[in-house]
Amino acid sequence: MKLIATLTAATLTLPACAVVETAAVDTGREAAKAVVGPIVADTIPGPAGVAITNCVIDNASGEELFALGVQGATPENITLVSNILSRPETVTCATSALT
Repeated sequence: MKLIATLTAATLTLPACAVVETAAVDTGREAAKAVVGPIVADTIPGPAGVAITNCVIDNASGEELFALGVQGATPENITLVSNILSRPETVTCATSALT
């Protein structure tokens, strides 16, 4: 009986953890997007820049998103954005978004 109660409690807690984790990821993505957007816009303004910014965010790892969101537009992060832009997945995303 204790096992069933423990498993039930654990099951009910999992969705709450998932919601918190999703909110944290969304916040991190938005913070990173606030940094990446102006970096991209320096070279590619307007709707095309927004589309490419989204591709960079979508193809960045969690660690990269964290670094971008926390550190801001440092020279290292400008290089990081450039590196993410050069990835095949990002190039494919950008090509699709711009056509």
